[in-house]
Amino acid sequence: MSKDPTDRARVRELLGREPQSDYEIVVRDEDGDPVVLRNEPFLDDGTPMPTHYWLIGAAEIRRVGRLEAAGGVNHAETEIPPAELADAHARYAAERDAAIPDDHTGPRPSGGVGGTRLGVKCLHAHWAWHLAGGDDPVGRWVASHLEQPDPVCLVMIGPDHTTVRHGTDIDAVIPWGATNLTGRWLAETDPPRPEALTNALGTATDHLEDILRENPGLLGAETLTFAGATVESLARVETGSDIISDAVTLARDAAEEIFRIVATEPARDRAFNPGLPSSDVETIVATCSIVLAFMRRLGLDQVTLQAQHRA
Repeated sequence: MSKDPTDRARVRELLGREPQSDYEIVVRDEDGDPVVLRNEPFLDDGTPMPTHYWLIGAAEIRRVGRLEAAGGVNHAETEIPPAELADAHARYAAERDAAIPDDHTGPRPSGGVGGTRLGVKCLHAHWAWHLAGGDDPVGRWVASHLEQPDPVCLVMIGPDHTTVRHGTDIDAVIPWGATNLTGRWLAETDPPRPEALTNALGTATDHLEDILRENPGLLGAETLTFAGATVESLARVETGSDIISDAVTLARDAAEEIFRIVATEPARDRAFNPGLPSSDVETIVATCSIVLAFMRRLGLDQVTLQAQHRA
């Protein structure tokens, strides 16, 4: 296991929990962020761990998730000869099992990639092995399909609805925008009560879940752009200026901080936020709610805010 505290903290963050076994970081991205772990063949409690290589890179997981949601498992299984798959599973199992002590007794890991002996169980596991240098035909298949450009997902926040468009596959509407979400949950008290903020976020998230059930490919979206008049106001708050570029990057931590500030200020104080137009003092909290609902649910580290350059 990595002894570096920063590595251990980042792995814990990417997994969303404390690791349950020893591991080694075997692939990093160009910034040094962990992408693939090589696990020991047993968890800390002795439970067999069949998955030797584990994909944890957030961007990689999203990309492969989109491919899986589009039927990638079935497509790969159809296109790759069964003998090649069986050979890959056998080689993967042999490498993993070589790390088991000779004197081990009791249950042992079984299966090959992702713990299966036949076919394709999980593209993420195959891609992890491929990235770590494994000779995996499914990993090569994934690589060839991930080379396709990722369509931009555009979320247009209007006064009374939010439109979601992702390439040519998704064109859906959430019946809540900056104005009617404000009127429904955020206008009763100034500032809104915590439970009202929770309800506003929950309302946006619930409708996003409806879209995801119909369009699971959206879970793999890597590029998310928000547009609309109130989105431009959010961009102005992020930059602290009335003059902004056509596209402003909003990081997740910045989005959370802006939401915390504007949601806990009374409107008279909120109006003094640099860049915030007076027309959107009331609706900025709802706009933040919708943006954060997407970022949290899709696990996005950042999004793009598109400016309309209103006067």
